[in-house]
Amino acid sequence: MYSGKQVIKAGETLLLSNLSDTDPHLFSRSMDVLSFWRFSFEDALDTAFSILVRETLPHDSDAIFAKRLKRHPSIVSKLKRFDTMKLKNMQDIGGCRVILKDEKKLRKVVRSLKLLPEFQNKNGKYKYKDYIKTPKKDGYRGYHLIGRFIDSQGKEKSIEIQLRTNIQHSWATALEIVDLFTGQALKSSIGEEKWKDFFSATSEQFEVIERIPLYSGLSPQEFVSRFAKKLSSSNDIQLIYSHKLCLYYLKDLGVIERLGAFAGSLKVIDNQLLEIDSKPGYILLVIDFDENNLTSTLFSDDLDGKRDAEKSYIEAEKYAAAEDGIVVALVSSSNVGGIRDAYPNYFADSTNFLKYLELLTKIDNPIKLNMKRRMKFAGER
Repeated sequence: MYSGKQVIKAGETLLLSNLSDTDPHLFSRSMDVLSFWRFSFEDALDTAFSILVRETLPHDSDAIFAKRLKRHPSIVSKLKRFDTMKLKNMQDIGGCRVILKDEKKLRKVVRSLKLLPEFQNKNGKYKYKDYIKTPKKDGYRGYHLIGRFIDSQGKEKSIEIQLRTNIQHSWATALEIVDLFTGQALKSSIGEEKWKDFFSATSEQFEVIERIPLYSGLSPQEFVSRFAKKLSSSNDIQLIYSHKLCLYYLKDLGVIERLGAFAGSLKVIDNQLLEIDSKPGYILLVIDFDENNLTSTLFSDDLDGKRDAEKSYIEAEKYAAAEDGIVVALVSSSNVGGIRDAYPNYFADSTNFLKYLELLTKIDNPIKLNMKRRMKFAGER
């Protein structure tokens, strides 16, 4: 058992540069405190996950769900980005995610969740970030809602709920894949400007796609036709420019070829384990980029299994912090929809992202299309 002050101190200590090399004992001890604090969110996370599934399925029976405890590198990165934030007060140590068919279904789920007391303060207000109406600077879109749930000690813990549409999820995971394989931190707005511009432009184009009714069920030909019509009817020069920018960086960065190469280079070990029907519990994923493989370890859903999972997780993170090219994650094996669908970034799977990218390349010059439309309109006046 560690006090709140010890948790705060551990967070501050883990910010020290090269700590695993300069003081391995202090690093290990601080990581143990982090592990204790992270594991204390487990019961609250389970409750939040059950509520999310219950409230979502009536609106979207094909929704994909996931839950996770935040990774050590992500925790440290966030503490560095926000100077005043303390580990004890971080609100997304535990997080759930749901991936829905479209924004209409997403908004229905948001409304359902906001009716629940777990998501309201004493004044009936909510803690949320609507990154769909106001995307992040890097282009990230999604809806984040904070709820408070009871832990095993009877105390409230904050759990973050992330809601994304399928296409928003494909964008976010593609960015994480590029981060994983290139060593950038685009998710934290740190990396090459070309990649930043590419993902920002692509996000704007994907937002246009989501305005097309029933876009996911259209044939490629019909999709291209409707998307071209949307672009050509737009008076937003920035939107037309971002389409050209997207196509430019597709070629300049070799995006399609590189994402395909990332997927081809990663050999999945224990493939049978990852493809069988999910069993309640957790899977520890370890990606070794030097060996180009991914391995997994399954833990049961009972208390002993959870403790073993967290213990193995923190030991793997300690090892990863001292070695280049190792990424570890502890993910729920009870994800509705499957591990690969919930966490495609850990399998270098950018299939859905690439599908829409390739369709974007089939659009004629939107500026010419826009001018033709305006000339036709002028001639009819």
